[in-house]
Amino acid sequence: MFRVTRRAAASAITALALSACGAETSSDAASSDSGETADAVILQDVIFGDPNAPVTLIEYASWTCPACLAFHNEIMPTVQSEYIETGKVRIVFREFPTAPVDVAVAGFAIARCAGEETYYDVLDELFMRQDAISTLARQGGPVVEALKQVASNHGIDGDEAFQACLDDQSNRDAIRASIAAARDKQVSATPTFFLNGAKMEDNARFSATTFSAELDNALSAAETE
Repeated sequence: MFRVTRRAAASAITALALSACGAETSSDAASSDSGETADAVILQDVIFGDPNAPVTLIEYASWTCPACLAFHNEIMPTVQSEYIETGKVRIVFREFPTAPVDVAVAGFAIARCAGEETYYDVLDELFMRQDAISTLARQGGPVVEALKQVASNHGIDGDEAFQACLDDQSNRDAIRASIAAARDKQVSATPTFFLNGAKMEDNARFSATTFSAELDNALSAAETE
């Protein structure tokens, strides 16, 4: 049995289900269920890049979201090579699960179990498998087996280790806290970005040129401060 469906979704995640990348969450806030605040989630953030980078980019996203997949494939490579690896920008990735929510949560749990150093590698594979896993979910196929394969590819081997990962309370707390932070910022769609604390326009994510221009503007502003 895919117990994350019963347990994690039954606690706070089901109440926050998103029917699509741009759909709104339910009226029940995650923070009221988990007790987490936007400040508390900082201790559990997944961060890439130089911690002293002058620009911080916060991304709220879900690996089950097609719009997030497009950004990951088309824009993120430029951000990675030209801004993160050069020490100009650090990125804070925060989970904001979209439908199928229990599947999205399970994938994020696997990424967290794999460890911060490997988190983005797991995320890469989840995005790569998005279409296949989403199709399995729609058709009632072996989603659990697909996720077990992802887990195994990153050192989480066997049914016992896989289920222990999904049952890990700290993973569920971290994901709920990330959702709570999104709610505090009135995030209702994925991907949503904040650049040095200011929400980016949605159209910025549609091209590498536009996104890079926003990052360059933030860098220029940071240099004058």
